[in-house]
Amino acid sequence: GMNYPLRFVLFGALMTLGAHYLKHYERFKPFHYTTFVMGLLYLFNALWILSIFGNYGDIMSWYRASHIELFHWSFLFALVAIGSFVYGLKYDDATTRGFGLVFLFINLYTRFFEFFWNELHKGIFFSILALSLWYVGTKAETIWNLKIAPSSKDS
Repeated sequence: GMNYPLRFVLFGALMTLGAHYLKHYERFKPFHYTTFVMGLLYLFNALWILSIFGNYGDIMSWYRASHIELFHWSFLFALVAIGSFVYGLKYDDATTRGFGLVFLFINLYTRFFEFFWNELHKGIFFSILALSLWYVGTKAETIWNLKIAPSSKDS
């Protein structure tokens, strides 16, 4: 009863959790970070695909599914992304914070395409998309410039 994306959600979660145990063994420490990043990548990519297609075994079942039937997968995806972001903030882990934030935005933009592609005029659709990406880019550039700005001691 589990399609491949759901299997990879479990695999990614186990791989991510397993990476935490690798750092406790001296012999496996070099593999900790790579295993952790790959586990997060498997987890979040599989959640993204699952939020779009659900746990359906064939394409006809997916065509008959409504948006509300897939909502719980999107909600789970958002919860995991927010949880990753909060964990990264709490423990000062840039990797989990970055994964959480990026995949939260991927989830939001995927839902934007999913719900508004057929409903809005294409000019309005792409105007909203452009304005939102401009806003996000402006804020990201401001944060980036704060991090690389020279301190007053360097002058």
